[in-house]
Amino acid sequence: MSILQTVSVFVLAPLALYVLIALLVLVPHRIHQRRRPKGGPGWDYPAQWWAGSEPVASGSTISTPDSSRGGARGTW
Repeated sequence: MSILQTVSVFVLAPLALYVLIALLVLVPHRIHQRRRPKGGPGWDYPAQWWAGSEPVASGSTISTPDSSRGGARGTW
């Protein structure tokens, strides 16, 4: 094989394949652009927070040393 044939097989053919795939992906997107949906009615309600608007009652989480058992040894 000559140098021209080698370059065409190993460089130009894969390059042409990449260009063809890129055109097949990009051209339909540019021709058929989707219309953006119009905004719906506004939100007429007060803000809703994920954690809620009421404070959470917190209790004491301190435990005495005698009441806690278990741990790494598995003595429950």
